[in-house]
Amino acid sequence: MFIVSVDSDLCVGCGECAKSCPAQIFVMDSGKADVGEGECMGCQTCAIVCPVGAITVQEY
Repeated sequence: MFIVSVDSDLCVGCGECAKSCPAQIFVMDSGKADVGEGECMGCQTCAIVCPVGAITVQEY
């Protein structure tokens, strides 16, 4: 399993993570990305496409 975190202070609300996530776990809330329901596959696509490095994916 994986834990996905979004640093809301860094997030610019571009939505690239939500567009690129094959598991569709991201939601846009008040102009920022947030982790919603669903299970992260650990592909790290969201972290790769984030232009400001606001997303981290950790295995646990």
